[in-house]
Amino acid sequence: MKFRLTFFTAVFFMCLATAFTAEAQRGSSGAKFRGAYKRKFRPSWTVFASPGIVVMNSENEGDPGNIDKVGILKNNGMGPTLSVGALYQFSHSFGVEGRLGYLNFNGKEDARAKEYINVNDVTFKTNAVEASTSLVYNLTNTYVGSRFTRSRNLRLLVPYVKAGVGLLAFKSSSSNERQGIDYPDATDYPAIALVAPVGGGIKIQYSKQLTIAPELNVYFTTSDYLDNTSYGYVSPLTGSNDAYISATVKVMYNITAHRRSPFRFRR
Repeated sequence: MKFRLTFFTAVFFMCLATAFTAEAQRGSSGAKFRGAYKRKFRPSWTVFASPGIVVMNSENEGDPGNIDKVGILKNNGMGPTLSVGALYQFSHSFGVEGRLGYLNFNGKEDARAKEYINVNDVTFKTNAVEASTSLVYNLTNTYVGSRFTRSRNLRLLVPYVKAGVGLLAFKSSSSNERQGIDYPDATDYPAIALVAPVGGGIKIQYSKQLTIAPELNVYFTTSDYLDNTSYGYVSPLTGSNDAYISATVKVMYNITAHRRSPFRFRR
């Protein structure tokens, strides 16, 4: 009898403990579970891959009035890009990102008759490698709640901005296909230029480990030879130097996040 009483008492308390745990995880409506969760920040490392497209603001001079033009983007130069890198999140709001990327620009001359050929309208190809580091600032909290007191729920969308500096190593060539002319190198290739990326994106937090982040960046450079031409055009935004825009989607994986975590995802 004493054994049965002890057994049923143990089962009773085990059931209570199980019910309490399930209720805490589900988020009870009672006042006891409505309080904010004080979470100690831990720095983390995230690795990522970032495919996308890039578009240059080249000095390639197309004909906007020609019905057989190739289009503004193709005329200026566009192509694929792929970057890999890592993000070190050292506070709730700030992180440092390092990346290494490959870029390919292909500019296409307008398809006009030979008698209307513009010598400043060329076909060019540029291959480049970019290495940069940026400071990243989250505009909202990663977790629901104030900056210093977080709930147990991940926030679905976290917008951020970034700015940085780096190096761009590139090689470019150009020609006029209709005339069969290959233009000489405008500078000594491979060339190296400073680059300053400025932009931002939105982190879509699928889980503590996996995040998807569409990102848009403008890259200002110190070179005017990314298209192997230098006609002396001056842009009000970039001056005489070339610049380009990248639109990418970052696939991010947090390598320091615990696989089993009490934090739940809030959609």
